[in-house]
Amino acid sequence: MERIAARVKRGAMARGALDQLTEAQRECLRLVYAHHNSKEIAEIVGISPSAVDKRIERAVQILGVTTRFVAARMLAAEEGVSAYEQTTSEPIDLPTERSSSRTAADEPWWLVRRLLGIAPATGGGDEARNPLTKAQRLGVIVALIFLISMSSMALLNLGQTLSSLAHAQRTAPAR
Repeated sequence: MERIAARVKRGAMARGALDQLTEAQRECLRLVYAHHNSKEIAEIVGISPSAVDKRIERAVQILGVTTRFVAARMLAAEEGVSAYEQTTSEPIDLPTERSSSRTAADEPWWLVRRLLGIAPATGGGDEARNPLTKAQRLGVIVALIFLISMSSMALLNLGQTLSSLAHAQRTAPAR
């Protein structure tokens, strides 16, 4: 019986504390409940991340709880919001791990990406992603364009030669 009375008293105190929250604090807590971090909340609300943190910290103090998530759950329970489930289309914030067993040469188009300077850095963070200067990269690109155009002209010339030989053979008189 005492437990029920204590629970009712805590519920009444929580409702009173929830009434003290500003609408801005409530909005931030709703977004915390939806699994947004301070930076995402700041973008949605249009304020700085530090302002978001201050709003949430003040709400936590008012509610007398230990974490922002507990405060968000209290507000959700008060507003009658059902449990939030993250959908598969939402990004999962997991740190990316670099595989040390895979090298850049294992990727298709690694040389082109490396020459253009868009290949991921390999090894330590202190080495340059691409040791070539912009002028050197431009020279390599121009050389590749020249080689591709010469190869294309050679293939077209070969096709034209074969076509003319086939045409000459068809029009030659039979012996």
